[in-house]
Amino acid sequence: MVSLPLWAVVAALLAFFWAVTIAARKFVMYRCDVAAREVLADQANNLLTGVAATFGFFVGFAISVSWGSVNAGQVAVEQQAIAVRQMAWQLNNMADRAESAALMDKLRTYATTVAERDDNLLVLGKTADMPSAVPLDDFENALYAHVNSPRAAERQVSTLTTSASALSSASAGVAAVASRSLPRPLAMLLIIVGVLTAILVGITTVVYSRPSLIFVWSLIPAVSIATVVALAYPFALRSGASLEPMRAVVQYLASL
Repeated sequence: MVSLPLWAVVAALLAFFWAVTIAARKFVMYRCDVAAREVLADQANNLLTGVAATFGFFVGFAISVSWGSVNAGQVAVEQQAIAVRQMAWQLNNMADRAESAALMDKLRTYATTVAERDDNLLVLGKTADMPSAVPLDDFENALYAHVNSPRAAERQVSTLTTSASALSSASAGVAAVASRSLPRPLAMLLIIVGVLTAILVGITTVVYSRPSLIFVWSLIPAVSIATVVALAYPFALRSGASLEPMRAVVQYLASL
Protein backbone atom coordinates (compact mmCIF):
# COMPACT_ATOMS: atom_id res chain seq x y z
CA MET A 1 0.00 0.00 0.00
CA VAL A 2 2.83 2.43 0.79
CA SER A 3 4.01 2.42 -2.84
CA LEU A 4 0.59 3.56 -4.15
CA PRO A 5 -0.33 7.20 -4.81
CA LEU A 6 -2.24 8.78 -1.96
CA TRP A 7 -5.44 9.09 -4.00
CA ALA A 8 -5.34 5.35 -4.73
CA VAL A 9 -5.03 4.56 -1.02
CA VAL A 10 -8.01 6.82 -0.26
CA ALA A 11 -10.03 5.22 -3.07
CA ALA A 12 -9.26 1.68 -1.89
CA LEU A 13 -10.17 2.47 1.72
CA LEU A 14 -13.29 4.34 0.61
CA ALA A 15 -14.47 1.31 -1.37
CA PHE A 16 -13.73 -0.98 1.57
CA PHE A 17 -15.63 1.07 4.18
CA TRP A 18 -18.49 1.73 1.78
CA ALA A 19 -18.82 -2.02 1.17
CA VAL A 20 -18.81 -2.73 4.93
CA THR A 21 -21.48 -0.09 5.53
CA ILE A 22 -23.72 -1.36 2.73
CA ALA A 23 -23.25 -4.97 3.84
CA ALA A 24 -24.28 -4.13 7.43
CA ARG A 25 -27.33 -2.23 6.18
CA LYS A 26 -28.46 -5.00 3.85
CA PHE A 27 -27.91 -7.71 6.48
CA VAL A 28 -30.15 -5.95 9.03
CA MET A 29 -32.82 -5.14 6.43
CA TYR A 30 -32.84 -8.77 5.28
CA ARG A 31 -32.95 -10.36 8.74
CA CYS A 32 -35.15 -7.93 10.71
CA ASP A 33 -38.65 -6.59 10.42
CA VAL A 34 -39.51 -2.89 10.53
CA ALA A 35 -39.92 -2.72 14.32
CA ALA A 36 -36.63 -4.54 14.98
CA ARG A 37 -34.86 -2.27 12.51
CA GLU A 38 -35.97 0.82 14.37
CA VAL A 39 -34.75 -0.59 17.70
CA LEU A 40 -31.38 -1.58 16.23
CA ALA A 41 -30.99 1.77 14.48
CA ASP A 42 -31.65 3.60 17.75
CA GLN A 43 -29.14 1.46 19.66
CA ALA A 44 -26.54 1.80 16.89
CA ASN A 45 -26.99 5.57 16.88
CA ASN A 46 -26.34 5.69 20.64
CA LEU A 47 -23.17 3.62 20.25
CA LEU A 48 -21.93 5.52 17.23
CA THR A 49 -20.98 8.66 19.14
CA GLY A 50 -18.65 6.81 21.49
CA VAL A 51 -17.14 4.62 18.80
CA ALA A 52 -16.58 7.58 16.46
CA ALA A 53 -14.87 9.48 19.29
CA THR A 54 -12.64 6.46 19.96
CA PHE A 55 -11.75 6.27 16.26
CA GLY A 56 -10.92 9.97 16.24
CA PHE A 57 -8.69 9.52 19.28
CA PHE A 58 -6.74 6.67 17.67
CA VAL A 59 -6.33 8.65 14.43
CA GLY A 60 -5.07 11.71 16.30
CA PHE A 61 -2.65 9.62 18.35
CA ALA A 62 -1.36 7.81 15.25
CA ILE A 63 -0.79 11.08 13.39
CA SER A 64 1.06 12.61 16.34
CA VAL A 65 3.33 9.56 16.54
CA SER A 66 3.85 9.32 12.77
CA TRP A 67 4.71 12.97 12.27
CA GLY A 68 7.82 12.42 14.36
CA SER A 69 9.05 9.85 11.82
CA VAL A 70 8.55 12.24 8.90
CA ASN A 71 10.41 14.99 10.71
CA ALA A 72 13.23 12.63 11.69
CA GLY A 73 13.49 11.43 8.08
CA GLN A 74 13.87 14.94 6.72
CA VAL A 75 16.45 15.83 9.37
CA ALA A 76 18.41 12.66 8.55
CA VAL A 77 18.48 13.51 4.82
CA GLU A 78 19.59 17.07 5.58
CA GLN A 79 22.39 15.77 7.79
CA GLN A 80 23.42 13.40 5.00
CA ALA A 81 23.54 16.29 2.54
CA ILE A 82 25.57 18.40 4.98
CA ALA A 83 28.03 15.54 5.51
CA VAL A 84 28.52 15.13 1.74
CA ARG A 85 29.04 18.86 1.27
CA GLN A 86 31.52 18.99 4.15
CA MET A 87 33.42 16.04 2.71
CA ALA A 88 33.51 17.70 -0.69
CA TRP A 89 34.98 20.83 0.87
CA GLN A 90 37.68 18.76 2.56
CA LEU A 91 38.56 16.93 -0.65
CA ASN A 92 38.62 20.12 -2.67
CA ASN A 93 41.28 21.53 -0.34
CA MET A 94 43.66 18.56 -0.58
CA ALA A 95 47.17 19.34 -1.77
CA ASP A 96 47.32 16.18 -3.91
CA ARG A 97 45.09 17.24 -6.80
CA ALA A 98 45.12 13.87 -8.54
CA GLU A 99 44.00 12.08 -5.38
CA SER A 100 41.48 14.82 -4.72
CA ALA A 101 39.92 14.38 -8.17
CA ALA A 102 39.76 10.59 -7.82
CA LEU A 103 38.07 10.77 -4.42
CA MET A 104 35.71 13.50 -5.59
CA ASP A 105 34.55 11.28 -8.46
CA LYS A 106 33.72 8.50 -6.01
CA LEU A 107 31.89 10.96 -3.76
CA ARG A 108 29.86 12.21 -6.73
CA THR A 109 28.96 8.63 -7.64
CA TYR A 110 27.74 7.99 -4.10
CA ALA A 111 25.71 11.21 -3.88
CA THR A 112 24.18 10.67 -7.34
CA THR A 113 23.20 7.11 -6.46
CA VAL A 114 21.51 8.28 -3.27
CA ALA A 115 19.60 11.02 -5.09
CA GLU A 116 18.54 8.94 -8.09
CA ARG A 117 18.28 5.29 -7.03
CA ASP A 118 17.60 5.05 -3.29
CA ASP A 119 14.06 6.45 -3.44
CA ASN A 120 12.13 3.26 -4.10
CA LEU A 121 13.76 1.22 -1.35
CA LEU A 122 13.47 4.09 1.12
CA VAL A 123 9.74 4.24 0.39
CA LEU A 124 9.38 0.54 1.12
CA GLY A 125 11.68 0.67 4.13
CA LYS A 126 13.95 -2.00 2.63
CA THR A 127 17.36 -0.62 3.52
CA ALA A 128 19.43 -3.80 3.79
CA ASP A 129 20.75 -3.56 0.21
CA MET A 130 20.58 0.08 -0.74
CA PRO A 131 21.99 0.96 -4.20
CA SER A 132 24.20 3.61 -2.55
CA ALA A 133 25.85 1.10 -0.20
CA VAL A 134 28.44 -0.07 -2.74
CA PRO A 135 29.49 3.44 -3.88
CA LEU A 136 29.79 4.48 -0.23
CA ASP A 137 32.03 1.49 0.53
CA ASP A 138 34.14 2.26 -2.53
CA PHE A 139 34.55 5.87 -1.45
CA GLU A 140 35.38 5.01 2.16
CA ASN A 141 37.91 2.35 1.13
CA ALA A 142 39.63 4.78 -1.22
CA LEU A 143 39.60 7.55 1.39
CA TYR A 144 41.04 5.40 4.17
CA ALA A 145 43.65 4.02 1.78
CA HIS A 146 44.69 7.61 1.13
CA VAL A 147 44.79 8.76 4.78
CA ASN A 148 46.86 5.69 5.70
CA SER A 149 49.38 6.30 2.92
CA PRO A 150 52.55 8.40 3.22
CA ARG A 151 51.13 10.86 0.68
CA ALA A 152 48.43 12.11 3.06
CA ALA A 153 49.10 15.44 4.73
CA GLU A 154 49.10 14.98 8.50
CA ARG A 155 47.02 18.08 9.12
CA GLN A 156 44.20 16.70 6.91
CA VAL A 157 44.13 13.11 8.11
CA SER A 158 42.08 13.89 11.20
CA THR A 159 39.55 16.11 9.43
CA LEU A 160 39.10 13.66 6.55
CA THR A 161 38.58 10.78 8.97
CA THR A 162 36.07 12.78 11.00
CA SER A 163 34.17 13.80 7.87
CA ALA A 164 34.11 10.21 6.63
CA SER A 165 32.71 9.05 9.96
CA ALA A 166 30.03 11.75 9.83
CA LEU A 167 29.11 10.73 6.29
CA SER A 168 28.79 7.08 7.24
CA SER A 169 26.69 7.93 10.31
CA ALA A 170 24.41 10.19 8.29
CA SER A 171 23.84 7.47 5.70
CA ALA A 172 23.04 4.94 8.42
CA GLY A 173 20.67 7.46 10.01
CA VAL A 174 18.62 7.80 6.83
CA ALA A 175 18.38 4.02 6.52
CA ALA A 176 17.34 3.67 10.16
CA VAL A 177 14.54 6.23 9.86
CA ALA A 178 13.31 4.71 6.58
CA SER A 179 12.89 1.38 8.38
CA ARG A 180 10.23 2.85 10.67
CA SER A 181 6.63 1.92 10.02
CA LEU A 182 3.19 2.10 11.60
CA PRO A 183 3.07 -0.19 14.67
CA ARG A 184 0.92 -3.20 13.83
CA PRO A 185 -1.19 -3.06 17.01
CA LEU A 186 -2.09 0.55 16.27
CA ALA A 187 -2.83 -0.24 12.63
CA MET A 188 -5.11 -3.11 13.68
CA LEU A 189 -6.91 -0.90 16.18
CA LEU A 190 -7.54 1.72 13.50
CA ILE A 191 -8.96 -0.84 11.08
CA ILE A 192 -11.08 -2.59 13.74
CA VAL A 193 -12.58 0.63 15.11
CA GLY A 194 -13.06 1.95 11.57
CA VAL A 195 -14.93 -1.20 10.55
CA LEU A 196 -17.05 -1.07 13.71
CA THR A 197 -17.91 2.55 12.92
CA ALA A 198 -18.89 1.59 9.38
CA ILE A 199 -21.10 -1.24 10.67
CA LEU A 200 -22.88 1.05 13.12
CA VAL A 201 -23.38 3.67 10.40
CA GLY A 202 -24.88 1.00 8.15
CA ILE A 203 -27.29 -0.09 10.89
CA THR A 204 -28.39 3.49 11.64
CA THR A 205 -29.44 3.93 8.01
CA VAL A 206 -31.91 1.04 7.91
CA VAL A 207 -34.78 3.38 8.82
CA TYR A 208 -34.17 5.42 5.67
CA SER A 209 -35.03 4.30 2.16
CA ARG A 210 -32.21 6.27 0.50
CA PRO A 211 -29.33 6.99 2.90
CA SER A 212 -27.43 9.55 0.86
CA LEU A 213 -24.78 10.20 3.53
CA ILE A 214 -23.23 6.72 3.46
CA PHE A 215 -20.58 7.96 1.03
CA VAL A 216 -19.63 10.80 3.38
CA TRP A 217 -19.43 8.48 6.38
CA SER A 218 -17.23 6.09 4.39
CA LEU A 219 -14.99 8.92 3.22
CA ILE A 220 -14.15 10.03 6.78
CA PRO A 221 -12.36 6.82 7.94
CA ALA A 222 -10.83 6.38 4.47
CA VAL A 223 -9.19 9.80 4.49
CA SER A 224 -8.23 9.50 8.16
CA ILE A 225 -6.45 6.16 7.78
CA ALA A 226 -4.84 7.22 4.48
CA THR A 227 -3.41 10.25 6.27
CA VAL A 228 -1.97 8.05 8.99
CA VAL A 229 -0.43 5.73 6.38
CA ALA A 230 1.01 8.70 4.49
CA LEU A 231 2.79 9.92 7.61
CA ALA A 232 3.71 6.55 9.12
CA TYR A 233 6.28 5.70 6.44
CA PRO A 234 8.74 8.63 6.35
CA PHE A 235 9.56 8.44 2.62
CA ALA A 236 6.28 7.07 1.30
CA LEU A 237 3.40 8.53 -0.71
CA ARG A 238 5.31 11.72 -1.57
CA SER A 239 3.95 13.29 1.60
CA GLY A 240 6.90 12.84 3.90
CA ALA A 241 10.65 13.28 3.82
CA SER A 242 12.27 13.88 0.43
CA LEU A 243 15.75 13.57 -1.03
CA GLU A 244 15.73 17.10 -2.42
CA PRO A 245 18.66 18.18 -0.17
CA MET A 246 20.77 15.38 -1.66
CA ARG A 247 19.75 16.36 -5.20
CA ALA A 248 20.86 19.91 -4.46
CA VAL A 249 24.21 18.56 -3.24
CA VAL A 250 24.62 16.55 -6.46
CA GLN A 251 24.24 19.78 -8.44
CA TYR A 252 26.77 21.43 -6.15
CA LEU A 253 29.28 18.60 -6.68
CA ALA A 254 28.80 18.81 -10.45
CA SER A 255 29.94 22.43 -10.32
CA LEU A 256 33.23 21.62 -8.58
